[in-house]
Amino acid sequence: MHCPSCNAQTPKAQGFCKHCGIALFSGDEAPHIGPYRLEAKLGEGGMGVVYRATDKKLNREVAVKILHPQMLKQESLMERFRREARMHAKIIHPNIVTLLSLYEDEGHIALVMEMVHGQNLREYLRQNSRPAQLDVIRITEAVCSGLEAAHKLGVIHRDLKPANILLATDGAIKLMDFGLAKPKQGSDDLTQSGATVGSFRYMAPEQILNQPIDARTDLYALGILMYQMTTGKLPFNASADGGGEFEIMEKQVRHNPESPHKLNPALSPAMSDLIMSLLAKDPDERPASCESVHKMLASIARQAEHPQINISYSHSTSSQNNVEIAKGLLHSWNRRALRLLWRGCLSIKTYALDIPYRWVKGKLWPLLAERMNLPDRLQAPMVWGMIIILIGGLGWGLISLIQMSERASPVSEVKREAPKPSPVRKEASQVVKKSPSTVPRQHSAKVKAASVKRPVKKPVKKSVSAHLKHKKVIKSSLPAQSKKKTQVKHKTRIKSTHVSRAIRAATKPITYRVPYKLVRSDGSRIKSGIHEFSGGKRIYFPQLSDYVLKDKLRLFKSGWIRLYLKKPVKLSRIVIHLASVGKRTFKDGELRLEVQDHKGHWQTLLLRKDHDISKPLTIRKPKKVLADVKGVKFKFKTSEPITIGPIDLLP
Repeated sequence: MHCPSCNAQTPKAQGFCKHCGIALFSGDEAPHIGPYRLEAKLGEGGMGVVYRATDKKLNREVAVKILHPQMLKQESLMERFRREARMHAKIIHPNIVTLLSLYEDEGHIALVMEMVHGQNLREYLRQNSRPAQLDVIRITEAVCSGLEAAHKLGVIHRDLKPANILLATDGAIKLMDFGLAKPKQGSDDLTQSGATVGSFRYMAPEQILNQPIDARTDLYALGILMYQMTTGKLPFNASADGGGEFEIMEKQVRHNPESPHKLNPALSPAMSDLIMSLLAKDPDERPASCESVHKMLASIARQAEHPQINISYSHSTSSQNNVEIAKGLLHSWNRRALRLLWRGCLSIKTYALDIPYRWVKGKLWPLLAERMNLPDRLQAPMVWGMIIILIGGLGWGLISLIQMSERASPVSEVKREAPKPSPVRKEASQVVKKSPSTVPRQHSAKVKAASVKRPVKKPVKKSVSAHLKHKKVIKSSLPAQSKKKTQVKHKTRIKSTHVSRAIRAATKPITYRVPYKLVRSDGSRIKSGIHEFSGGKRIYFPQLSDYVLKDKLRLFKSGWIRLYLKKPVKLSRIVIHLASVGKRTFKDGELRLEVQDHKGHWQTLLLRKDHDISKPLTIRKPKKVLADVKGVKFKFKTSEPITIGPIDLLP
């Protein structure tokens, strides 16, 4: 019969070809190796052939990897095969194919493993060259878990590639083929002989250069696997007129790959950065372990599975919404829009300067030169001066348009609430209430009795002498000790009253004592009363809660509040009680608090992005920053109606 491998016509001898040792299948008879009946060939590698077989003793399906017969003559290769069995047997993990036993007889040596039904990653990528990002994360996490289990036992795989990753039909993902595995400690007969081991398309630079390797070598191969799954191609490959595998190895050592995000724009930047960090030439620049890679993948998966969802509201009239959309578009320039605008300016900068220059030089300049007798040496400065004036006028007009749109947006007021007394004030009031405890019992009983309601009697007129006589009788009736305690009580009340007044004055916002002027972005000016800096709060941009296409397009608006004090003051802290959009989204929103010193210099004390302030926030800075404050500015950017205030400036 003909051998399917070497195509040699040879009689069947114990079920295997005499020339190449491949199992021969004819009719109902199947070759055997020990108690294992070989059913079908699954694959072939550099060291052996893998068959689907049946264990007749236990009546179960297994996979048998048989070493090529021609390699049995070399003791080093047989020892390497046995070493794979010892390495593989150490690792028991759901993401690694389980090794069941090692079989040896006079003519064969084989590894017996669990049977996994499915396909390998190479066959899967042929059908689906660029899987979805979540599928890539799922496969990578499983491979990473298997590698982590091997690394903890001191085993480095060294031959990670798509053919060695099995995707089972039940959804399991398993890593196999530890033929090139190396212990972290101990001798390695392959590298000692100067041989470069592994698949050159997935080799790390240190592996190609026969340098010391560790767990980060497997992470480099994992990065190439992720690159291939996300972009549909390998980071390094040979050109048509190149040197084949030697060219690829040189690129692995010397060249940097193109960013995966450029080849696949749908790929998240975080995923692209992770792949590029795994493909770093220096092992120290790669992630330290599989555990850190696993954490990064979990974070990327959470972001992909739970994107930010915008909440839509009921629609209003179309005419009003058109105006609001036009206003909102002026303030919705995020980073991407600015980047596109900048690229557009770069592409048309020649026309933007060339056309005005030709028009001014060809039309305006001859008219002015003829009428005003201007010399030719003034031509260039005059022309450029006119162009600058034109551009400045256009810019001024655009800024005026934006300011008009800001002023046109209403600012709704809500019910203003007086600031709640601070804990210090409460303590002061408690001091006043507790002070009567120093009064003697007899006197307190008299006060208590006096507090009982009694029928009011008409006052009886008494003479001055009778009144003085009655007063002397009362004084003489009280003991001396009671008189002293009464005086102490009176002094305590006076002292506690002064303390409470001082505490109240110290805890009141500075706007209750120092003259000021308040200016808002809508143009309103306030000199006194209740507002954001004196116990009040306001709702800005209520129209943002209701406009057409809100569920598809987010519009942003910006505003500010400025408080100018008549004289510089010293502050101890600034408390922002509320700057919140409620339960709506504040993604890409911004809050900024700045203070101005007496020289007019502004300094930022708070910059908060993506999170509003729903609970009171106290800002304490060094004394030098808050020692000389002349003005305070609170800026905000939001896509939802925002409530601001109170903001307390405390001395």
